[in-house]
Amino acid sequence: MALTRNAVIAATLFATLQTGHAETVLNKTHQQDLSLTAYQNGLAFIRDQRRIDLAKGPQDVVFEDISAQAIPDSLLIAGKGFTIQERKFDFEVLTPSLLLQKSVGQTVAFSRFNSVTGKDELITAKILSAQGNVIIERDGKIEVGQPGRLVVDQLPNDLRLKPALMAALDVEKKGPTNLALAYLSNGLQWNTSYSMELAKDGKSLTLNAWANLTNTSGTDYKNASLTVAAGSINRQSAPQPIRMMTKGAPRMEAMAMDNAVEQVAMAPQSVGGMHLYELPGKLDLNHQETKQVALMKPQTFKSKRVLTQSFGPIYNAMPRQSDMPLHPHIELSFTNTSGRPLPDGLVRLYRQDEKATLQFVGEDRLNQTPDGVEAKIHPGQSFNVTLTHHQTDYKITGKNQFEASYKVVIKNAKSTPETVRVEEHFPGQWQLEDASHKTTERAGQSAVWSIDVGAGAEQTLTYRVSVKTR
Repeated sequence: MALTRNAVIAATLFATLQTGHAETVLNKTHQQDLSLTAYQNGLAFIRDQRRIDLAKGPQDVVFEDISAQAIPDSLLIAGKGFTIQERKFDFEVLTPSLLLQKSVGQTVAFSRFNSVTGKDELITAKILSAQGNVIIERDGKIEVGQPGRLVVDQLPNDLRLKPALMAALDVEKKGPTNLALAYLSNGLQWNTSYSMELAKDGKSLTLNAWANLTNTSGTDYKNASLTVAAGSINRQSAPQPIRMMTKGAPRMEAMAMDNAVEQVAMAPQSVGGMHLYELPGKLDLNHQETKQVALMKPQTFKSKRVLTQSFGPIYNAMPRQSDMPLHPHIELSFTNTSGRPLPDGLVRLYRQDEKATLQFVGEDRLNQTPDGVEAKIHPGQSFNVTLTHHQTDYKITGKNQFEASYKVVIKNAKSTPETVRVEEHFPGQWQLEDASHKTTERAGQSAVWSIDVGAGAEQTLTYRVSVKTR
């Protein structure tokens, strides 16, 4: 009593939408166009157009090859010459555990190997429960445990081979019809990754941007137009997609990284506060696959490199301070002159060493950067430049008021000069009473100094500040 191909086809084609009508199945062979827009929160908007000959009158249409993580109440169906009476998503697909559950209360056959005869044999039993261990009734006795491989003549009518959307249509006249399906789905992730190469003199950098697309929606997308949307969208307690309820589901395998697509995304469009990047050509994106597509051609920008170190805020006399040196953070800045916004993403920085061998030197996140706006990244800390920070004096000058003095010693052990940006943060109202170097910036609760330190040299910054905390 083996499960036959004809039984599978029969079960697939003649399940109903509680209307009593035979089903017309639309699968990938009926697709005329497929386009997807992926958002940065794992959401996707899928537009799927299919063409089929429909008979006149009431009938059920089944859309196969849809996302297994579709959000049911986001569904849109459009077309001419028909009205929609009813629709539903069916995510209950064929699995061994579901087939057992659908057979509860029925007498079925199990196939098992007979070690005495050396052949398979069939035994019959009634399935009483399929929750956890299978419970069966055989020969008037109750047994726990599945006695062999389940064998059925045909699939239950309400169990499908893959997720499907079903719609009950009333068609005005017979003939070919275009059905446009659109819906939201989870499971299609995208993010941006950048590779940045810093010139040997540190005065310019070259930036490459990639869109990384990952499909975990449970469905393969073939010959699809893809657009990625940079920016945030508001979602109000988004409903969870209906998922396949399975037991013993297979463990997720490692993502397959496809060959990177070398073509470049078209210039982005601005829509509703987001930027849309249309990826070139048509792409295949299979379930459990990650693919990279270039967002733009390599761009070269003028860059500036400084070292930065922040201190404070200080509210009272500092205890005995350590002479342990601090290593300032490396800050690279450039103005986005690419003519397009840069989405947020991970930046990996590379630079040639003295032998002209490219080396990885750090990474950071690049924030969303509009065209014409300065971007900053902090890929690491300086090894050969150090700072020490000491409070040299502290006295209370009144209620909630104090005056303090500080000394910052900067040492540069490199063979090239460096600029170090020192930021000191103060609480409340503050006033610099004295400083050895002129500040380059005073804003809010911060004073900033840019100190040039020669090769193999050191500089000492001293200052005195009065503070009123309330």
